[in-house]
Amino acid sequence: MQLKNTICALFLLLAIPCTLAFITWIEPRHPLPGIRPALATPWPLPQKWEKSSKLMLLEQSKFLIKTSCPILTTAAQRYRPHIFSDVIKNQTWDPPKIPTLKTLEINVVGFCEDYPQQGSKENYHIDIDESMETAKLDADTVWGALRGLETFSQLVYQNDNGHYIINATKITDFPRFTYRGLLLDTGRHYIPVSDAMEWNKLNVFHWHLVDDQSFPFESKVYPNLTILGAYSPKHVYTQKVIKDVIEYARLRGIRVIPEIDSPGHTHALGKAFPDIITPCYGDKKTPFTPNYTEFSAAEILNPMKEKTFTVMKTILEEVKTVFKDEYIHLGMDEVYYGCWRSNPDIEQFMQKKGFAKISQVEQYYTQRLIKDVADIGYKYMAWQDPIENGFQPDTIVHVWKDTELDFKMDKWHEYIKLVASKNYQIVLSACWYLNYISYGPDWKKYYECDPQNFEGTAQQKNLVIGGQAALWMEYADGTNLLSRLWPRASAVAERLWSDKSVNDTNSAAFRLDQQRCRMLKRGIQASPILNGFCGDYEWEMDQTL
Repeated sequence: MQLKNTICALFLLLAIPCTLAFITWIEPRHPLPGIRPALATPWPLPQKWEKSSKLMLLEQSKFLIKTSCPILTTAAQRYRPHIFSDVIKNQTWDPPKIPTLKTLEINVVGFCEDYPQQGSKENYHIDIDESMETAKLDADTVWGALRGLETFSQLVYQNDNGHYIINATKITDFPRFTYRGLLLDTGRHYIPVSDAMEWNKLNVFHWHLVDDQSFPFESKVYPNLTILGAYSPKHVYTQKVIKDVIEYARLRGIRVIPEIDSPGHTHALGKAFPDIITPCYGDKKTPFTPNYTEFSAAEILNPMKEKTFTVMKTILEEVKTVFKDEYIHLGMDEVYYGCWRSNPDIEQFMQKKGFAKISQVEQYYTQRLIKDVADIGYKYMAWQDPIENGFQPDTIVHVWKDTELDFKMDKWHEYIKLVASKNYQIVLSACWYLNYISYGPDWKKYYECDPQNFEGTAQQKNLVIGGQAALWMEYADGTNLLSRLWPRASAVAERLWSDKSVNDTNSAAFRLDQQRCRMLKRGIQASPILNGFCGDYEWEMDQTL
């Protein structure tokens, strides 16, 4: 139960009430530029926001949220404590003599869908008129209504006397990109994930489920995958836990896309199936010997064996019975050719197939696997590495390489330009690796990275369907996950949601600080972005010294 709760906690920060937030300069002689926002400024910033100075009162005991969709009925119950927080518990004096807002009415044009998918609409419109007792939240889909409900919750604040206030407001909003994700790597650390995505309007949880270090996905077909490949029997994501996470995400309009990486990053898988791992010849003559740091003794699948494809197809078929999204992420990154080159059987295999280059071995594996994936009924994503290997036209290519990650690489702009020239849909992560930490306001570089900022035609730039922040877990686990993520991932969230013109880091700093304080208010230990304070929330967080 604790595992499920901690995993599910992440999704709440994809969605956040107003709270007292104040940041200030490092030194008095360097005042902060930018414009401080008004109370209850939404994050991410809406596409169009007309805010009036006219105020309305909300009475906690009488305020109603009306909707017909079951998902939204559940969401309304979830959001009440966010709308009516208890920062000032004792309301003093009589309420102000202003109109009372009695109801929020949520209207969905379409039917109440069960699961979000790539391209699901998330647009919404909020109309709060001081002459009306009912506010309107209209959306084409339930997913747009969820995003609007989050925004509404951020518009409510308490005055000095503890009364709940909202400004008369009109908001028309929609995301700039349809894919706004967060990658977490549970193959390196078995991590507790918490409520964190909904409050920032992220909509994809990319679950990097397995890796060299461990294979924590419970397979009922191949139980030895976790018996031999997981860190321990306690460090396993059972299919029930996974389904609970998917349901928790669904109720928040979040897709869960699993990644089962191959042919590299398969050392843990090989513990259950050593016969489908390529023997590396590190000493040029003995199988299963390493050549550090080029390759280990066994870390990459053997594309010569039919059993390799049988095992992989069976695993992916089982994954499809557990996960609900139409897409799977196939990984396919960092296939180091040294091991294959060292193996005399691979050399004979190349001669038999007429392969002149070792990259053709990778191409052979890629083509075989994606055919099996199509037979299973999956659409797929993959990292950019095997871009020359003949992906299907509807492939989503995930760009991750950049000079900042490895000086041997080019700038991400060059890679994304290449992928766009081949007419693939694109998701960018290269400039949003949150596991790389630097001193100071590093959130600004994430905020300033625009995934369409590359040389190309308008048609090529429109191939970018979005991006996602990535937190690789070599040096992070449940003890520091949330503080690493937030509010740095919030900067990525606004870049992917708000209009391209919303790009001033000076003014964004004040709004981001307000968002950080909202997260503290909801119990998330988000890191500070500068000097300052967040009301009493930082003191109310659980402290252990």
